[in-house]
Amino acid sequence: MAYKNLITYNSKVSQVSRDFYSPNASVSGKPLSTVYAFLSRVDPWSDNNFPVQPTQDQQYLKSVFGNMFVAKKITSNNISPVIQRIDWVSGTTYQHYQDDIDMFATDTNGFLIYKFYVRNNYDQVFKCLWNNNDSPSTVMPMFQPGAFDSNDIYTGSDGYKWKFMYTIDSGSKSKFMDVNWMPISVSANASPNPVNTSAGFGDIEVINVTNSGSGYDAVNTTIVVSITGSNTSPAAANVVVSNGAISDIIVSNPGKDYTSANISIVSYTSSNLSFVSPTGSGATVIAYASPIGGHAYDPISELGTNHTMYSIEFNGSENGNIPTDIEYYQIGLVVNPSAQSSSPANASIYKISTDFFVAVGLGSFVNDEIVYQGNSLETATFTATVLSFDNTTGIINLINTKGTPLVNASVYGNTSNTVRTLLSVNTPDFIPYSGYISYIENRSGIQRSPDGIEQFRFVVQY
Repeated sequence: MAYKNLITYNSKVSQVSRDFYSPNASVSGKPLSTVYAFLSRVDPWSDNNFPVQPTQDQQYLKSVFGNMFVAKKITSNNISPVIQRIDWVSGTTYQHYQDDIDMFATDTNGFLIYKFYVRNNYDQVFKCLWNNNDSPSTVMPMFQPGAFDSNDIYTGSDGYKWKFMYTIDSGSKSKFMDVNWMPISVSANASPNPVNTSAGFGDIEVINVTNSGSGYDAVNTTIVVSITGSNTSPAAANVVVSNGAISDIIVSNPGKDYTSANISIVSYTSSNLSFVSPTGSGATVIAYASPIGGHAYDPISELGTNHTMYSIEFNGSENGNIPTDIEYYQIGLVVNPSAQSSSPANASIYKISTDFFVAVGLGSFVNDEIVYQGNSLETATFTATVLSFDNTTGIINLINTKGTPLVNASVYGNTSNTVRTLLSVNTPDFIPYSGYISYIENRSGIQRSPDGIEQFRFVVQY
């Protein structure tokens, strides 16, 4: 038995919505899902300008786990759905919305083939409903009083028709907008219910003239826009005639429950009301039924949102949880890790390194070196990588620990040849190797400093 299937864009949209809401969701008082941004790996790449490509074989994933040294919780304030950033540029021809093509199709580089929405200079986002028969746009759409018709459609002197979708607020802009992406909010209509909307399954918000025709007489004849199609409340519209040609169609009632529509122009004499064409011919028009609920009812699905951006900052020492004298090379996301004190982990930040308190002695351990206990590195009973060493306090922060440390035994530095006696061990609350690594990014070395702030943005595609 043969079959064919399709995972729709709405499946991706729903996943993006779940990402956004999951930090606030709980079951029996426990978080349904927790996500942490982690920093990892202090060993440099062979070429710092060309980090190696991450893989997801088990050995590699375990190495990422082992090299983690801090995990900071992601909240809803750190998450936003994002869409491809498309800025309005004069002279560009934008594509208009159509209900019979895949508006979210992408090219081989993952960019939209149909640029059907724009961001203006005021961070207002508009969807193009008509591009004046594939003409360049020369008038920037803008939300301002008196610039919209009853359906919130902005029509410029260039013939373009734009639907206002939403405005990017300043807080979201600073966190989630860059040269490639711009944020889009999850609206209250993230699960469209056509019963609760004025548009139902869809409405007709614009009717577009593809050929103006000629010879139309708006004074001596009545010109009717005939709108047919499945509906429970029919749409209605009026023509605008200029010099005998139909220059525009103004929708007076968008109707309800349209899945598709057919439009035609009919004229008749006012004397006998018979359907004839005493004057005027050649005008053709098109109209497309809106998405469920109407245009701008649910922007996140209407604009095909299938990317989530995570934005997180690591500020200085984060209250003693991260050394500030290190350089690291790996960042990522881990989902549902566990801690000794709670499962799943739920604290705002976790220090993941193991801390050794060692006695005073000669020499100092150096960052990135291997330390061990035993007669030699080859026969060691315990090994680890030095994240950082404070010679004043005698504390070594260690990652990638293997084996069981022995108190009152010597700790050897394989590179520095330092030898110190281990006095006590402090293990992290965070349980190493717990949770699911969902994202890994290898980077050129990032040098930390006491007053530095590192802001990371991860974009995850579904």
